[in-house]
Amino acid sequence: MKKWLAGFVILFLLIGSSFGGLLMMTASLGAGEAAASAQSCSDVQNESVNPSDNKDTTNTNAKSIFDHLTKANGFSGAGAAGAVAVAERESGFNPQAINPSGGVAGWFQWSGWGNTINGNRISSEGSIKSGDISTLTAVNEFKLLDYELNGSKNSTRMSVGKATDPQQAALDWSVLYEGVSLADGQTKESEIKANALKWYTSFDGKNIPSSIKDAVNDGANNNTDNSYQEANSGCDAGSGTGEQIKGNIPMGTYYKQLSPEVKKAIGKRPDFKSYPDDMTSAPWGHQCAWYVTYRAKEMGFNESTTAEGNGAVWGQSDPNFISEVGKPVAHSAVDFKQGQGGRGTSEAGHTAFVEYVNPDGSLIISECNVVSGHSGMDRASATQPEESYATISAADAKILTYVYPKGKG
Repeated sequence: MKKWLAGFVILFLLIGSSFGGLLMMTASLGAGEAAASAQSCSDVQNESVNPSDNKDTTNTNAKSIFDHLTKANGFSGAGAAGAVAVAERESGFNPQAINPSGGVAGWFQWSGWGNTINGNRISSEGSIKSGDISTLTAVNEFKLLDYELNGSKNSTRMSVGKATDPQQAALDWSVLYEGVSLADGQTKESEIKANALKWYTSFDGKNIPSSIKDAVNDGANNNTDNSYQEANSGCDAGSGTGEQIKGNIPMGTYYKQLSPEVKKAIGKRPDFKSYPDDMTSAPWGHQCAWYVTYRAKEMGFNESTTAEGNGAVWGQSDPNFISEVGKPVAHSAVDFKQGQGGRGTSEAGHTAFVEYVNPDGSLIISECNVVSGHSGMDRASATQPEESYATISAADAKILTYVYPKGKG
């Protein structure tokens, strides 16, 4: 994507110059276009457009990140070298590297800079203010890094921080902290593995063991990793319909387990972590109705339905909505009576959100409160940490109730 952007800039500057120069630019653009078409939307969103190219600055910042991870967070030399390699890929160690279109900035290209197309992580600690470049400093980015590694990204710290292989550490950091699937071309696997080994050697990583304690006694928040915010195969919400998506998605499948084909069909992923989670908004925890209420709002539903409702009848009494049985509508709520589609173990039933309707009538849905060990009827038990996905057969889809705003169907 960098080549594509650079091609446009250079073309603009060369307008009016010699025809020969223009021909050279045309060839350059052709190559850039081919490279761009092979990249996924997440490449555009998450890759910095202004990495550092100063060697001295690069080495100094690389060492600073390495030292901070080993000394302040207890990382092994291998783990720190892996993280440093990914920072090099993401920003070239420029703390003020920004990709405006993707809304990402900083050493690790945190989301939420100017827009939230990829999520909203960069202001979570409080020191960095979205859009204020004066707050994009090394000091503030270390604060954000520490905040995440001891909170929502604790699983990254526990895994990568104890690594003994710098190359594997780079891959793990890319997946866990950046949310980039290994199948995504943005991973640049060979590059980050080579760079991880380079920094591991340069900074004598073999002589730095991990000092991270066991998670149980470490006082860290071991809730789910929120890498989902960066792992998004769509720039915008998907159309909800199109070609047949092959395969069956079992109930309880998390986003990171989905195939690229399914992620593309879904488009922009639900921003689960932005949904209100206080006692007023989620009095019974991460229930199905709570999830659908906020997913529906995210998708443009202008409704008065609150999260305090039974899934079997979600939205059906709202005068702003239409509810129909057996007629699947993309980007609608779908209500299950007890036992329908293997859901709803009580009369309260279940509700989910239709992300995609296949030509054969089957559905891809997102939902909550269905994962074993994280489902229940109160805040203590309904703790599913993120949305999950599943396929609903065409036969089951014909007996379910679909709820959507008037004028949508």
